[in-house]
Amino acid sequence: MKKLYVLLSVLLALSLAACGSTPTQPEEPFEWTREGYFADENEANLLSIYPSEDAEHPGWMVGFLSDTDMHGWYIQLEGKTLHGDITAPYEEGDPFVVTISEEGTDGVVMKVENGGEYHFMPYEIPEAAFAVSVNTDGFGQIAYAQGEEQPVFDDEYPTQSAYIGLAGPEVYTFAAKPDEGYRFRKWTIGGREYSKEAQITLEITEDTDLVAVFGVEGTNDAYVDLSAVTTLGELLDKPECGKGWSEKQCVFAFEQEDMIYRAVAEMTPDAAEALFALEWEDEEYAEKERELLSPLKIVSIENLTESIPQQEELDQLIGKTGAELLDDGWYCSGWNLDEMIFFMDRAPYEYDIVMSGEIPSPDDFDDEDIRPLVIESVRFARICDAAYLDEE
Repeated sequence: MKKLYVLLSVLLALSLAACGSTPTQPEEPFEWTREGYFADENEANLLSIYPSEDAEHPGWMVGFLSDTDMHGWYIQLEGKTLHGDITAPYEEGDPFVVTISEEGTDGVVMKVENGGEYHFMPYEIPEAAFAVSVNTDGFGQIAYAQGEEQPVFDDEYPTQSAYIGLAGPEVYTFAAKPDEGYRFRKWTIGGREYSKEAQITLEITEDTDLVAVFGVEGTNDAYVDLSAVTTLGELLDKPECGKGWSEKQCVFAFEQEDMIYRAVAEMTPDAAEALFALEWEDEEYAEKERELLSPLKIVSIENLTESIPQQEELDQLIGKTGAELLDDGWYCSGWNLDEMIFFMDRAPYEYDIVMSGEIPSPDDFDDEDIRPLVIESVRFARICDAAYLDEE
């Protein structure tokens, strides 16, 4: 009987507890808070995690970089982990499916499906003290390596431009390789010739603008006395910067001694008819074109480099509107709306122009939208269309 009383007492206590308890509250949705850059112990592998800012791809943008892999794409929060394939749809290769979880107080662990496991801690990317921009002019590719290591070219995915941010002075080796049918001509730094060697080693101590310049095979850099030139054929072996023709003229732009020139020749009716009849697919196109252009008589040769407007002249544009530029024949070829910089062309030159004013719909921006904007500063950028044709 005593056992029965004990059992009844226990049952009564449980029933009273059940009656007095409150319903279990649903768990708050898990919020992923670890974002930014992460690195493993040896900084050999880097991971970036940021919330997506692309309405078409909600979720989280995850990037992974190692010595052998580079992936980046949008994945979703599933429970308490970020999970998905971070191989971008336009990339070739196998899926790279990852599951990322919180680890410790501020780290993350990434597990790769059918692969390894990586442990990351927050990583602060050093702020660049200065930068190197590497570009190509002509048809070819570049490669680079830290120190005096041998750069390796990637023929499957050739590199034509690169940006290297440096926290301090460093030594880099750069190499250039021309495409078939072309030749390496020189490296330039800040627009000036630096070396004719295809591979160079530099100690970078300041912002550096490095360009690998390529030319067509068969052209040469020999000096030509331009005052004695009478026909276009005397110039066609010069490194070309563009050419074009109409029914009335042929323009051939070329380089000599770091200067860019624009030669204008008078077109003949017979040559024009034959040139317009040429087929691009013709294997002898270049030879036939050269034969037709060579006898054309030179009308003028202009040194475009020496004709670059001085800053004092450009400053006279300050205060004018975008409408005044467009109506005067300027062309807006690009823009950076965050900085309100507009890349404006007026043959043969391109300028970086800073403007002020309101842009009603940045997402639908059109070059005509610069009309009410006011010019704050103008800076010469480059020679962009050396072989422009005169208006007829």
